[in-house]
Amino acid sequence: MFDDTSSKIWIDNCCNYFTIYNIIESLKVTAAVLHLEGNAAKWWQAYKQNHSVPTWQPFCSIILEKFGAGDFRQALNDLLSLKQTGTVEEYTAAFQSLQFDVIMHNCHYDELFFATKYVDGLKEEIRATVEPHVPVTVDRAAFIAKIQQRTIDRNKTKTTRPPPANRFQPQKHDNQTSQNLTRLRQLRDYRRANNLCYFCGDKYEPGHQDVCSKRAKP
Repeated sequence: MFDDTSSKIWIDNCCNYFTIYNIIESLKVTAAVLHLEGNAAKWWQAYKQNHSVPTWQPFCSIILEKFGAGDFRQALNDLLSLKQTGTVEEYTAAFQSLQFDVIMHNCHYDELFFATKYVDGLKEEIRATVEPHVPVTVDRAAFIAKIQQRTIDRNKTKTTRPPPANRFQPQKHDNQTSQNLTRLRQLRDYRRANNLCYFCGDKYEPGHQDVCSKRAKP
């Protein structure tokens, strides 16, 4: 089916279809237009209003001019401006898709050109490791970039791991404990100011401490 995208691929698939099913020359366009859909199908209906049905080769030229004229330029521009923003895997998939688009329209770009552009688009922290290896293919550059990405991810995991808890760290008193300590200090200060025994609260006299100590023993 053809809906106005990837016209070169569709034409190539049509040729394979004609070969497999032995479609004669006079029926090739008829067989092909049966698989138009969306905007492509509407265009064909409009085209027939003012044009006669062409033979196969002229039909291919018309399709490419109508739906594929800007494909090569767009693919090349996108490739030259592509930069890594996510993972290496995501960047590699996007780059190779555009690489194949460019080669599909112009096979004269060599592998070194694409490898150089691939490295240029990597994040700085990854490109700095890939460049010294001087990769001559995209596959090789991507392989090194993935290794560096994993190394960076491991280092980030180590630095973000929380420090181990100090089991000797003194525990903080809760509010209730703090309040109890405050009341004990107030009671101590009150008894001291009024010459009262710290232990029982009675009037402090000589020998009183020995009596309180004996009482406190079980």
